Amino acid sequence: MPRYCFTSQVDPRHLDAYKAAHAAVWPEMLRALRDAGWRNYSLFLSDTGQLIGFFEADDADAAQARMAATEVNGRWQAEMARLFVGEGNPDEGFSYHPEIFNLDDQLAAAEESGLGLPGADRPER
Repeated sequence: MPRYCFTSQVDPRHLDAYKAAHAAVWPEMLRALRDAGWRNYSLFLSDTGQLIGFFEADDADAAQARMAATEVNGRWQAEMARLFVGEGNPDEGFSYHPEIFNLDDQLAAAEESGLGLPGADRPER
């Protein structure tokens, strides 16, 4: 399943409120994310407000569009908007970043190729 990473900026003055909201996400929002095709979704937040998100979906654009069409997402984004830097709904301002490395994918490719891994015959240190 394809993996996606995005970044955004939470206003550093609102870090505690952002964390509190995500410690108790509305059950209907959780269901909407699941039903829209979001999987293995995680958020990471620095003390400067940099937000990094990761999720898996068959199609990120389709999953995002399904979420945008839900009433609960509209309410959630309206609640979250005051916590972010900039104007508009936070989910419309995500910057997506391409994946350039994945350990599991490269290990699997090395094993499938029959070439093995360099140093596989050496004991671990």
